[in-house]
Amino acid sequence: MSHAHDTDSAAQKPLQPPDQTTKAVASLTAPLTPAIPADTARHSSTALNPLPESAYILSQPQENDLQDIVDIPDQAIRRKQFLQQDRYSRRLRQKMQRTIIRSSLQRKRQPSKLVLLNLILLSILVFGIVLPIGFSAGYLLQAYVTLSTLSTHTISGINHLYTVKDLFTAPQQDGSTNKNLLDTSKLTRAQHEITAARQDFQQVQTVLDNTPWLQSIPQLAPQLTPYFTTAHAASQIGIDTTTIGQEVVTTGLLLAPQLQGSLLSTSKAPLITEPQFQQIQLTFNRILPHLESIQAQTGQLSLNLLPLSAATRQQLTSYIQLLPQVITTAKENRDLVNSLGWLLGVDQPRTFLVQTMDRGELRATGGFTGQYGELTIKNGRVAPFSLQNIALLEYSDNSPTYGNVAPDAYRSWWPFANWGLRDANLSADFPTSANLEMERYKAEVNHQVDGVILFTPITIEHVLKATGPITIPRYQETITTQNLEAKLHYYQLSHAGIVKEKRIEHINDDESARKMFTSALAHTLIDHIRQAPIKELLGIGQQMLKDMQTRDLQVYVTNPTVENILKRAGDAGEMDRSSRRDGLYIVQTNVSVSKASEFVKTTFTEDVQLDSSGGATHNLTMYFDYQQTGPVYGFDTYRDYLRIYVPPDARFRSGSGIDNGDPLCGGVLGACPNTNVYPHRELVCPAGQYIAGQASPMLYDQFVGQDHPLDKVGGPTNFQSDMPQRAMFGGYVVIPKNCQATVKLSWYVPAHSVQTYQYYVQRQAGTNPDYHLTIHPANCKAQAKASSQFTTDMSKDVLFSAKVAASTTC
Repeated sequence: MSHAHDTDSAAQKPLQPPDQTTKAVASLTAPLTPAIPADTARHSSTALNPLPESAYILSQPQENDLQDIVDIPDQAIRRKQFLQQDRYSRRLRQKMQRTIIRSSLQRKRQPSKLVLLNLILLSILVFGIVLPIGFSAGYLLQAYVTLSTLSTHTISGINHLYTVKDLFTAPQQDGSTNKNLLDTSKLTRAQHEITAARQDFQQVQTVLDNTPWLQSIPQLAPQLTPYFTTAHAASQIGIDTTTIGQEVVTTGLLLAPQLQGSLLSTSKAPLITEPQFQQIQLTFNRILPHLESIQAQTGQLSLNLLPLSAATRQQLTSYIQLLPQVITTAKENRDLVNSLGWLLGVDQPRTFLVQTMDRGELRATGGFTGQYGELTIKNGRVAPFSLQNIALLEYSDNSPTYGNVAPDAYRSWWPFANWGLRDANLSADFPTSANLEMERYKAEVNHQVDGVILFTPITIEHVLKATGPITIPRYQETITTQNLEAKLHYYQLSHAGIVKEKRIEHINDDESARKMFTSALAHTLIDHIRQAPIKELLGIGQQMLKDMQTRDLQVYVTNPTVENILKRAGDAGEMDRSSRRDGLYIVQTNVSVSKASEFVKTTFTEDVQLDSSGGATHNLTMYFDYQQTGPVYGFDTYRDYLRIYVPPDARFRSGSGIDNGDPLCGGVLGACPNTNVYPHRELVCPAGQYIAGQASPMLYDQFVGQDHPLDKVGGPTNFQSDMPQRAMFGGYVVIPKNCQATVKLSWYVPAHSVQTYQYYVQRQAGTNPDYHLTIHPANCKAQAKASSQFTTDMSKDVLFSAKVAASTTC
């Protein structure tokens, strides 16, 4: 039997661990504190051995944790038990801390990888601080075992996901990663890794949910509740993330065989079948709930509690802030996947009318549509594509345009007979023009199309930025972003260029030959794109989205769902008709039958005076400087039909510089004076060059085949708007070569807001006018100090805002 003095003697000896398990604990170097970064834990060479299931659940300390309990008074026993446990706990903690510090100093730190799932590891590790000082040795041991188990599964799950990341981001020898995305062996391995990661995160959540002492944290230590909440939320994020990964990889394995190689190759095999597309739809529908779950869990994350750098925390915060937008967009566009199937021609082929626009001959949508072609897509495959010269269709002996007149809305000013597809883009509102074009195409070619695609040379220049220069071997030409437009005009408009085309293409007719180079370029470019890697295609796609914002690329489709998606994104090329703000859209149409638009420099200067009610008085001055610095295909005199669109409640005040059709001088009336023909300088020409010259035959033109006189000028001649919910001021501006014209207009728009004035100015495709705007607040008339001034090249639509009343004294 042991005696009391034996107990005292034992207490005074150096503290020995109660068993071999404790020795093992003292030698472990697994991180127990949030001061050790997750990335360091990931790259540690220390192995964390799996523990038995019984280690996940902590039990209360047993009596046999104490040494030699003897039959002595209860008070003495409790005192000695407390002293023994306290000394042992302190020594064990000190030894563990020394081990951790020593291990941390020896471990080489690795660069941090910003992966959201690191939050799981970081959150789990902070639980090292939840061990109260007074815990018994056995209780402390079991707490350590539980935390080690959590760390083991967390690190394992994260490493599985890092493996997946490395599988798909490791560059190939050519610097691309797209081959990785379509490699079925890599997809299969990724599937296994994601499954393993999900099991790890599920095990972490099981431990968190079923460990009694972790569940009691809110009662025992309320200040530690945020750490527990963050850890639990992070584990659920891991589960949701891996579930999404499983869905995506499964669908990827289904599609990968068809997606090998170029997406636009000439293969007749379907790129995507209807059953495969249905699988994509199911995947999309299954992913959304998990995204919503992740969003809900991010609300429980406390990033400030985690040992993150400021840059990492800021980046994670930006990701979290972006998530609601992604989910909202997905919800609002649930039909987007179905729409994609429609565009890809999964159920049946889709055909789109494609037209090029030459901004050298400016039209409402951006340029003259001199070439056309049909783009057909079936099961994701793009059929061979080519462009045709519109003149060969509409200028033939049996032209389908004979006797046609422009639609009623434009008939009052459109000057030419035999209206057809080449002139159908009369409206700056692209959906309106697209419908006119589809009607004419059906009438002239007898083909029904599913939409219209128009683009300017700027779009092709942007494509060339992604593809690099394109070589046309038989012409011995290399086309770049810098020389594209010049080469197009050289071969279409210059005698030397047309002669070269006739020789190369073995064509005798000038009209048939002059656009053959453009067709060859289009064919070569499409062939290149058809063989382009995914990375290049994605770059082209991103640039095209930007071009849709500027209207250099305009798309209309007959599918209402797809068209509404374009409208919501602001990519439909619509004319703004909002009733909640002021607005302006200046539309120019070159009816000179010439390519002179590129030589006309336009500058708009506008002064807006607000009144106390929020109404706006506009004074707009438009300068047109026409300097013929190069050859012009067509007539020298520039004839531009102006349409200025404003809110429907706008009230016209005054105007000048618009041709009113009343002859002044020149032509049959005799030569104009050498100078000062227009006293108010509405038109200024070099001495002796006030000459209108000849023009293309126009409807109701009494001077056909003769030199035209210059006309008197005044205010707009047309107030009948061709666009619903917009008022319009219209009329011709006639500018002989090397002259400058000035047009002035004034109007008033009633208030749309009494506090903030908003003015939405839209850009016409094919133009980049310099625009200078000054907005004067109501209580500071013409005081520059309090005015808001803006200058832009109008490369895109712009919304201007200003306070109705100045916040300071004028």
